Parts: sequence; C-alpha cells; structure tokens
Amino acid sequence: MSAKCHKRTYSPARGREGKGAMTQDDHAISKAEAKVFVISAIALSATVSNAAFWYGVFGTIFFTHLLYVWVAATAALLASMFLPQMEMPLAKMPWRGRFLLALPTVWLVLSAFIDIETYRPDSPGTWVLWVVTLASAFLTLPYLLYVIIAAVVPDIDRLTHTKLRVALLGILLVMATAGFVIGKNHLLFLTCENFKVGGHDIPQNCRKAGA
Repeated sequence: MSAKCHKRTYSPARGREGKGAMTQDDHAISKAEAKVFVISAIALSATVSNAAFWYGVFGTIFFTHLLYVWVAATAALLASMFLPQMEMPLAKMPWRGRFLLALPTVWLVLSAFIDIETYRPDSPGTWVLWVVTLASAFLTLPYLLYVIIAAVVPDIDRLTHTKLRVALLGILLVMATAGFVIGKNHLLFLTCENFKVGGHDIPQNCRKAGA
C-alpha cells in the first residue's frame, strides 16, 4: 500500500461529503457575491447614515421621513402577498421580513393614539412608540432597501459568504455611528445658513455663519 496521501478537493458534482468537504464559509468569493456586496454596502450605508445623521442633529426622527418608509414598506408587503410561489425575492420573503415591513404600520397606528407633542418619559406607551420608531428607521428602512436591491439585482441571493455578511453588518454599524456623530457635532461642519439653504429645519443650537 502506498504511503502517499491524496488531499480531497471539493467539486460541485461531488457535493459535501466526508470530513474533507469544503463548507459554505470556505468557498472563494465569487464575482457575483463581490458585486452584490459592494452594491449593498453603498446603498444601505447611504440610507442608514442619513437617518442617523438627522437623528443626531435633532434627537428625533421626522414624521415625514417615517411616512415615506411606511408607504414603501406597505407597498412591498402588499405586493409580496399577490405574487405566486416563484423564485423571486418578494415571493420568498420570510416572516421576519414581513414583520419588519409591517413595523411602520404599527408605528402609524401608535402615533394616532399617542400625542407626540406630549411625550411622558414615565409612560409605557411612549417607550413602545419610541422603540417602534427607531426600529422602523434603522431596521425596516435597510431591509426595505435590501428588498429593492434583491428585486433589481438577480444575483442578490448569492451573498451567502459569512465573512461578507459580517463585513456588511460592520460597515453599516460604522457608517451609522459616523452619521450620528457628525449630526451630533454639526456645529463643526454646518452653519444655520447651510440648513436653511438646504430647505431643512434649523436646529436651535446651530452655528451662525462667521462665528
């Protein structure tokens, strides 16, 4: 018997067999995965950091911003219910995805019964609305954008590499934190005139031009 050992290699035809089989986490990153990773990182980061920036500036999330999220999320949720069982992102949406898309509706209903101008820190209803509001902005919005990307990019389902998923989450956390920090310290970057010219509300603690 030959003492020479042959290293087992993985091939799609042989599948996952034996201890020498390559796991999903070990496979090389394909061009399709790389493309989806870059697109997702850019699109999701832009959305999350923008929401975090305005939250840092005003310490709140505007009703109109969440209303846009509600319209888009509800439209996507309703559209998924009318699709037949086919290999499409909306048709294959898991219950967790439908739950995230339904959160803005929960927020809208709660807002109708809780006066947002008279928040009471000791009120359970206030805390529930606050949690649902943040979840709608920072969970539903990114997932909604993912659904849009999934519908536009055919290879979105190929983002199965664990390292890429972790890296994408890390990028989102970094960009969201950066957006919040910049918004919180807007005095260093923006003046009252910048907010005014941009058509935005002017924060009370904004820096006057030339100051």
